[in-house]
Amino acid sequence: MIFSSQLEPDLQLWSCVEQIIPLPWFYVTVLKCGGDSTSRHMLMVSDVQTLEDLSLSKSAGTAIESILLATPPAMNGKERWLMEQLTEIAYVPKSKGTVRHYQFKVKEGTVYNNSCDPGLEVEQGNLSRVVISLCS
Repeated sequence: MIFSSQLEPDLQLWSCVEQIIPLPWFYVTVLKCGGDSTSRHMLMVSDVQTLEDLSLSKSAGTAIESILLATPPAMNGKERWLMEQLTEIAYVPKSKGTVRHYQFKVKEGTVYNNSCDPGLEVEQGNLSRVVISLCS
């Protein structure tokens, strides 16, 4: 990875990432401004906690520009994966257990829930907080 170390010391470049569990993931565009230049960094994020940490740890000159939500067929009701502009993630507290539940809202207004999330349907009306909100 000689090339990547010339770009940034801790940068890792991947030619392929495999995900065998059909769970949603996020394609995040981060703007990094420094001096006279601005660069876009694309991150493939597999969980909401990492997204939340990223949004809360904004350093000077760094901002989330956009997030695309990639949903599997079982979650979006189609026969294929979809990638859509994410506008909001809301946390849905669960009355029992430790599994975290989330609702995802995309630009077109569709709201997705992870169908692999047992018990979420019982908690639907119980949104406790917005984790991430992006206005476009």
